[in-house]
Amino acid sequence: MKNLKFIIPVSIVFIVLVIIKMFTPEPTDWNMSFSKNDKIPFGSFILFDQLNAIFPGQKIESTNLPFYNITSERKIENKNIIIICNRFEPDELDAKVLRNLLENGNDIFIAANIFGIQQIDSLNIFTNYSFFGGFDSASVNFINPNLKRDEDYRFTKGNYNQYFQSFDTSKVTLLGNNEIDFATFLNVKIGKGNLYLHSIPNIFTNYNILKSDRDYISKCFSYLTVRDVIWDEYYKEVNKYQSTPLRYILSQPSLRWAYFTLIISLLFFVIFKGRRDQRIIPVVKPLANTTIEFVNTVGNLYFKQSNHKNIAEKKISYFMDHIRTKYSIKTLHYSDDLVQQLSDKSLVEKAVIKKLFNLFNLVNTSITIRRDTLIELNNLIENFYLKTGIYGK
Repeated sequence: MKNLKFIIPVSIVFIVLVIIKMFTPEPTDWNMSFSKNDKIPFGSFILFDQLNAIFPGQKIESTNLPFYNITSERKIENKNIIIICNRFEPDELDAKVLRNLLENGNDIFIAANIFGIQQIDSLNIFTNYSFFGGFDSASVNFINPNLKRDEDYRFTKGNYNQYFQSFDTSKVTLLGNNEIDFATFLNVKIGKGNLYLHSIPNIFTNYNILKSDRDYISKCFSYLTVRDVIWDEYYKEVNKYQSTPLRYILSQPSLRWAYFTLIISLLFFVIFKGRRDQRIIPVVKPLANTTIEFVNTVGNLYFKQSNHKNIAEKKISYFMDHIRTKYSIKTLHYSDDLVQQLSDKSLVEKAVIKKLFNLFNLVNTSITIRRDTLIELNNLIENFYLKTGIYGK
């Protein structure tokens, strides 16, 4: 009963906050997710749902895997691949696979604000941002007279001023531009396939499909042959930040409030229950140090079970902890800056470090790996240790 004077006020405040939250309208989420699962303005839920109408009678599938993984599992031929994201910057391996897909007769449609596709057939295509026209609007149109409209297609509320700053006119065909004649829609013929590039991905989102000028979207897709479609979810930002169940829970308002309610409830239980039912904590004798024997036993078990990926992940984790501790590198997200920083501090060649991180990426994105891959990973890591003199100290 002594605790009632604390429990009652806290409970009342908590209940009031929950009621206020329940009746407070959620603010509109204007993040550019481009995901088929999102019904927010700049999600692609409606477009993905309408693909059956745009490509009638064809199979529509989505994937969360990079191109390398898709092609390693099955052969991809005569497909339409649609990628809508903020930044499309495939690594060298994915770029090579992308070129092979095009050469084999697949058509790929990519809408993005930023492109990193210089590796593909030596395409020197770069985007830029125009400060002319409206800051949150743009007018676009087609070059093809059969698709071009007398009055430009106008889109508002969002980032629409990206355009293609430069491209090789001997390889690239201009399909569309904006009101100041900057290129926004391109086509590149590569092998048997076609690569279509659009610099304004916001046009293809829920917000604009509900607008009067939505026929612009269907006309863009009219360049694609009516056949099976593979929808990409891998290159979207939402895929990076919702890679764990907890991150997904925190990204959804309802789930986030349920999660915090559970945490607060458990906290109250521990505070008030623990004060009444405390017991003496027994003294536990520390275990003997059998680390080496344990490591040998577990290592042999994994190796005999051919659990190569599990071993590789543990070696990668130990290596990351080593460079974080020894070289005081705060971020370990793979990038050219990280490669340069680690090379400068460890005095190991950039090519060696880049090869090592590319193999890390292969391990992390693969379901299983072969024994040869594990051996190669081990040799690269041991080579790094030898070069940095870890075994000599």
